[in-house]
Amino acid sequence: MFKIIFRQELHVLSSNRTWWGILGLLILLTVLAALNGNARFEQMSATAAKLNQDEITTQNALKATVGRYDANPVGDPPTVASPGNVGLSILGHYTVLSHDALAPLSVGQSDVQPFYYRVTAHPSHTFLSASEIHNPLTQMTGSFDVAFVMIFVLPILIIAICFDLMSREKEGGMLGLIAAQGVSLRTLILAKVVVRAGILILVLLALVVLAAALVGADFSQPSTLITVALWFAVVVGYAAFWFALAFLVNAMNWPSVTNGVVLANLWLLFVVVLPSIVNVVASTLYPAPSRVHLTTEMREATEEADKAAAESREAYLFDHPDLAGATGSLDSFYIQILATDAAVEKVVTPIMAQFSSQATKREGVVSLLQYTSPAIAAQQAMNALVGTGNAHFEDFVSQVLRFHENWRGFFVGKIVKSQRMTASDFDAIPIFTYTAPNPAAARDATVGPLVFLGISIIVLLGWAVRRYSHYPVV
Repeated sequence: MFKIIFRQELHVLSSNRTWWGILGLLILLTVLAALNGNARFEQMSATAAKLNQDEITTQNALKATVGRYDANPVGDPPTVASPGNVGLSILGHYTVLSHDALAPLSVGQSDVQPFYYRVTAHPSHTFLSASEIHNPLTQMTGSFDVAFVMIFVLPILIIAICFDLMSREKEGGMLGLIAAQGVSLRTLILAKVVVRAGILILVLLALVVLAAALVGADFSQPSTLITVALWFAVVVGYAAFWFALAFLVNAMNWPSVTNGVVLANLWLLFVVVLPSIVNVVASTLYPAPSRVHLTTEMREATEEADKAAAESREAYLFDHPDLAGATGSLDSFYIQILATDAAVEKVVTPIMAQFSSQATKREGVVSLLQYTSPAIAAQQAMNALVGTGNAHFEDFVSQVLRFHENWRGFFVGKIVKSQRMTASDFDAIPIFTYTAPNPAAARDATVGPLVFLGISIIVLLGWAVRRYSHYPVV
């Protein structure tokens, strides 16, 4: 009987224009989202390439200037031979985050996190606290990517094809006739759901593979195949949750209109309201320190450091009146800059540490509360798989900070020793090399969300089966 109903339902759907319209809309939105996400990351790659090229051009020009003096050391060295001038003023190294090829599928934290930093010999807070102006509309709504289509749009389409599976038959007077033929209600509804879910899952498989191809995935790499397979598993798990929820709502013996309203409100709850509540809870429990306070502290620390340096210089000139009219060298100037930086860093470091600590705690709250909504759990898993989650950006920042220590040490050592830059020194300047984290960690991050979705589906189906055992046919 299940096979008969399955084939009949398949035949009905094949001639249903609404069904084909829904599938067509899903395909169109997914393709557009993949192209949009890919364009975004191509723009980021182009920006990074230009920044690196500008840096190389500047460094080669500095090297050439110093090289000409090295070849003919007549007169004073050029100002660009000063390590302070180079490391603290002219030259900066762009540390760029290399994204996974599948990152355009789910932009994630790329909306709000910088993908590069301009590292100089100044303290790390000078570049970590600097940020570009983001589009406020994009930050509020999120980017239009494949993950957005799957999280926000896919449930609506599932609701549209499943909200009246039983109520329509009952309202049309067909349910009693079907039951009189010996067909159990659970068999009827299960066949209807399986047909729709089966077709949609096949379409989703094709769409995920197509989207991955559109963003440039290399399917010859085993790691890419594993990531795509897990990403598809998350999408299927999320879709199955909504099918199970529609399966349960249909068992409540409500009119079709009521079913639609209830499912629409559940979509609003799980996809919009709960994520907003989780964000509010995390921000309330662990609010970020005031940036106004940070700016004020930095300004006051700079003023105090400059005042201390001026007093020290005046005391020195009082003891050496013969130098009162002399012009200070670049070396002494940049040593004073280093002293000011050290004073500011001493004040700012605890505040920056508090920023980092609060951010980590907020992320912990979100990780815990993700299991209140399938939308949050699925989004977190999708981001982690393609390297656009918080953990990925935190790893990038830690690599940047380690590189900054090498870069700063290279120039500060020369400034303190009053050494000048030679042409060969420019070849020895540290270069940042990004190391991608172990993909196993990202894959492990999907275990929790998949288990949560699986348990939710089992609970909903079990509840629905019990309801169908008492479902009235008239």
